[in-house]
Amino acid sequence: MEKGNASDGTEAAGGSGPGPNRGPGESTAAESRRSTTPIRSMVASARGQTTMDFTTGVVLFVFVLIAIFTFVSGTVQPFTQGDQEDIVAVNRVADGLVQDSLGHPNEPYALNRTCTVEFFEGGTPPSDCRFDDEPLVEQLGIGQTAFVNVSVRGNVSGSGSPNELLCWDDSAGELVAQSNANCGSSGPTPLTTGNNAATATGSSVTARRAVSLHGRDVSVVVKLW
Repeated sequence: MEKGNASDGTEAAGGSGPGPNRGPGESTAAESRRSTTPIRSMVASARGQTTMDFTTGVVLFVFVLIAIFTFVSGTVQPFTQGDQEDIVAVNRVADGLVQDSLGHPNEPYALNRTCTVEFFEGGTPPSDCRFDDEPLVEQLGIGQTAFVNVSVRGNVSGSGSPNELLCWDDSAGELVAQSNANCGSSGPTPLTTGNNAATATGSSVTARRAVSLHGRDVSVVVKLW
């Protein structure tokens, strides 16, 4: 009887005890669930893209695209249609003068001194010059409603402005700066013709060509407005 009781007591103790001991590295299901809880919390807190995020991104992209197109169009096309026509005309006039009318096509940008002075004096040119005595706008082939000025500018004194108007001093046989000479009817010939560029109003376009005249590096400047 005592043996039987002892056996019953052992079974009862075994059913309510802590159970068998676990070795190193072993874990229960509950511990596994507890260990994965922080990871699940982190995943749940990482919010995905919403409709509002997508809409904001598209709006920003469209604004940037419009700004780029506006900037590029303003850079590539800084002139109106009328100005574009004037740009073509003024460059055509400048090229025609320095490559043909005031020199020779075989020696472009090397101006003939005699023909150049006659062009600005406005008289009847010598027969070997490549222009006639027609009004300036007709010689240059521009519209009657346009205003134009042609001049020769440079720095021949070594101390003046590179944009100073030049004159031809026939008595001295040389180019002189207008600021250093009494250019006009009784003095050296001012190398300018056409409308007065100083009175130009509104938009204007200018073409400049580097040339050689009487052994000097100067510029032919054509202004159209």
